[in-house]
Amino acid sequence: MKLCIDCKYYKARSCFHPSNGIDLVEGGIKSEACAILRLEHRSCTPEGLLFEAMEPVIYDIAELFSEAPFPNIRGEK
Repeated sequence: MKLCIDCKYYKARSCFHPSNGIDLVEGGIKSEACAILRLEHRSCTPEGLLFEAMEPVIYDIAELFSEAPFPNIRGEK
């Protein structure tokens, strides 16, 4: 199932897909409510035709919390 929240164009219940066009006031991509775009007669449709998966974010916990003594893969500190 293609959920808007997993799409790279999703932000705060709005879609910022390039096919929405350019906002001539602010210069960015126009936003459209995800719920509207997922209607049968709109561009994304219930099938999620405009959906593109978000890039996964991988965090290095040891780097983020360098002061914490995390064990290495062998269980050593």
